[in-house]
Amino acid sequence: MTAEETSIEEAAEPDPALSNDDDRPARPKRRAGWVSKLSSGKVVAALVALLVAASLALLAGLYFFSYRPDREVDAQAAKSAVAAATDGTIAILSYSPDTLERDFSSARSHLTGDFLSYYDQFTQQIVAPAAKQKSVKTSAVVLRAAVSELHPDSAVVLVFVNQSTQSADRPEPTLTSSSVLVKLTKADGKWLISSFDPV
Repeated sequence: MTAEETSIEEAAEPDPALSNDDDRPARPKRRAGWVSKLSSGKVVAALVALLVAASLALLAGLYFFSYRPDREVDAQAAKSAVAAATDGTIAILSYSPDTLERDFSSARSHLTGDFLSYYDQFTQQIVAPAAKQKSVKTSAVVLRAAVSELHPDSAVVLVFVNQSTQSADRPEPTLTSSSVLVKLTKADGKWLISSFDPV
C-alpha cells in the first residue's frame, strides 16, 4: 500500500467523531401552518363537538317545524275547533225579537275578520228589521260536526244543523236542515269563525 492509497482510504472512511448523528433515525420535517399546531386529539375533539352541535340543531329544527305543529293539531285541537264551530253556528242562527241585541252580541263574540263586518251589516240591515216587524224567532241545534281541515292557526269544520223558525205569520215552528262549512281562524288562542258557507 502506498502513501497515496492510504490517504484515499482514510479519506473514504468516516470520522467516528463526526458520525454520531448519522446513527440516529432522521427526524421528519416539521409541517408548516395551522396543521402543525393541532394534535390528532384536538382534531377528534373538534369533530365530536361539531357533530354534537349539528345533532342539537337538527333536533331543535324537528321540534319547532315538525313535532310542535303536530301537537297544535292533535285530537284536543280538533275537539276545540269543533266546539267553537258548534257554539258559533248556534249563536249565528239563533235569535229572538225580544233579545236581538244580546243575541247579535253573543254571535259577534264568535266571529272575526271580514265575516264579522259582513255579519254586523247583514243583521242590522236585514235580520233585525225583519225580526222586529214579523216577530221572527229562530233556534238552531247542531246535529253533527266534524273537522274537514286542521292546521295550527286555521280549521274547516263541516256542521250539520237544524234550524227552527217561527213568526207572527207562522206560529208553528218550521224546521230546516242544512250543512255549513265553517272556517275558523285562531286568534289569541281562541278559535273564531272567519267564514260561514252553506253547502
